[in-house]
Amino acid sequence: MKKLVICITLALSCTWAVAQREVDDVARAKFMDRVYFGGGLGFSSGTGGLGRYTYIGLYPMIGYMVTNKFSVGATITYQYYNYPDYNQSLTQYGISPFARYNFGQVFAYSEYMILSSPSLIPNESRHIYNRWLVGLGFTQPIGARGSINALAMYDVLWRAGDPLFSTPWVFRVFFAF
Repeated sequence: MKKLVICITLALSCTWAVAQREVDDVARAKFMDRVYFGGGLGFSSGTGGLGRYTYIGLYPMIGYMVTNKFSVGATITYQYYNYPDYNQSLTQYGISPFARYNFGQVFAYSEYMILSSPSLIPNESRHIYNRWLVGLGFTQPIGARGSINALAMYDVLWRAGDPLFSTPWVFRVFFAF
């Protein structure tokens, strides 16, 4: 049961809202017609291996549609963790350039995450962690502009025993408008 709660919490903490629309590839669309904005929020609270915790995440995003099938962009990451039982809190922040290619309702996705986090290395205040996430997703349209998306990614730079990331797998469920 505990694993199920953790999986649901992780999935909900990675919920994204992404705005993307189609443009006419034949006619020269204006620059701003190809730009899209979005982002996401994450929140969880409860009791885990380190006692009580609260997690808040903010993920603003901007993208550019090179074609109707291919887009690039970047997401900013800000995450706050609070552990009141230890009177500890920490913040992580970073940037993740991404590329996405659509094959109908299936899409390929890749992002390179550069994340600054408090260091687990003695005498080092912060450490930069790199993740290269690649994966596949599925999009289901909802109405004229909306969709729900599910995405599974694998971190090709992950090493067993990594102190910050316990698994190379990242799963996201997000909505697009």
